[in-house]
Amino acid sequence: MSSSQDGVPLKITVIGAGMAGLSSAIAISDINPSHQITVLESNTSLSEFGAGLQLFPNSTRILHKWGLGPALEKVACQSARLSVRRWADNTELSFNMNNPTSTWLYGWPQSQLYRPDLQQALFERLEQLPNVSVKFGKPVRSVDHETGTIHTAHGEIFEADLTVAADGIWSRTRRCLPASKDVTPTPNREHHYRAVIPRERMLSNPITAPLMDSGESKSWVGPNAFVLAYPVASGKLYNLVIGVPRPSEGVPVGSWNHPADLETMRGLVSEWCEEVRVLASLVQDGECVSWTLGEVGPISSYVSASGRVALVGDAAHALLPHAAQGAGMAIEDAASLGEFLGCLRSVEDLPRVTSAWSLFRQARVEHLRSISCGNAVDMTLPDGELQIARDAKWKAIRDTQRAQLAELGLEQIKEKIIRERPAPDPTCKSTFEPGGRMWVNGFDVSEESRKFCREHLEVA
Repeated sequence: MSSSQDGVPLKITVIGAGMAGLSSAIAISDINPSHQITVLESNTSLSEFGAGLQLFPNSTRILHKWGLGPALEKVACQSARLSVRRWADNTELSFNMNNPTSTWLYGWPQSQLYRPDLQQALFERLEQLPNVSVKFGKPVRSVDHETGTIHTAHGEIFEADLTVAADGIWSRTRRCLPASKDVTPTPNREHHYRAVIPRERMLSNPITAPLMDSGESKSWVGPNAFVLAYPVASGKLYNLVIGVPRPSEGVPVGSWNHPADLETMRGLVSEWCEEVRVLASLVQDGECVSWTLGEVGPISSYVSASGRVALVGDAAHALLPHAAQGAGMAIEDAASLGEFLGCLRSVEDLPRVTSAWSLFRQARVEHLRSISCGNAVDMTLPDGELQIARDAKWKAIRDTQRAQLAELGLEQIKEKIIRERPAPDPTCKSTFEPGGRMWVNGFDVSEESRKFCREHLEVA
């Protein structure tokens, strides 16, 4: 845990008890326990959608800093590697080393989590903080962009020095800010089928049983579709995603849990390799949902001109998921905002400090947006010249890694990886390449936030 910084104690209201909202309350309290923080959640209880997510070292380092390490160890899965395979014949095209390589390179592990498990861990951490309270059943109707005052649908008023809006892709708060009042989510020409398969069902089939304990995540890339699969919830569930780069009729943007037609989903992979076909066959009625992807932004600022309202997570910048950094960016937003608020010396300084925070975050998020788009193209190329060139590039990376693993022992591999650690490459548009992964995964948002504050806010 970080030590408290000298700073101005604020009255802060956070809208939303999803990952972005809970993370914001924890991060802000972590930097200054003198803040008085209230979290308003429209639902009557925690209600995160049941699906899998991946967290990489840029966000797991933050969660460990907040003291969530023991809680995550109970529910997370850590794969040794991600194997990327060809759709038709299951040939391995390339692989990314995850653990323990992630810790060697970046200092922290890569983890796979069931979304409700992460939300519960964040909530339980929040309950330990005496300066934070959570109020359920408080749907927000509007936010005054000049004062940060909140009006709920039930007629209640919440006043604060700062309102942090973590109210998602369809954020009401974003529409209350003059600069972003006309911004709405942009539907992407892509939808995903998502399901989680119980462990017992996976073990009942000889094709899928080895996947539960192999220590490997898998991705299959094919013409106009991709599949991603990995265990979550301490190995009790297996997460399956089938991505399709074309619109889904009748599924609203940002809806995570629209019921999907099983036969349509299975038909998409009916000619794929056996592992993929069997995985799709194990999903039962009522377990598969369709999600139409959408984006928010870029917008001119994540904060109001008054400095009294800040947008975080999907409310500020809903991203396509192809860099697996949606949750990561929300957690980074929270940790960074806490650091910037630690620089305050008066409430009157909120506009300057929050505006600097917005500039800092926008630069990072917009480059992640371009990386995500680059990954999306790579994963769904139709068979042909571009696909052949992609496969050749990936296979070269694969062959180099295989040769090193065959030649060197574990300790020598570790020494070599640390010695030859790639430099972060902010120009790289793909996390399939070492420089791009280092720029994403090796980023320490807390340290970089403090550095930015020293350079731009004249903080000692």
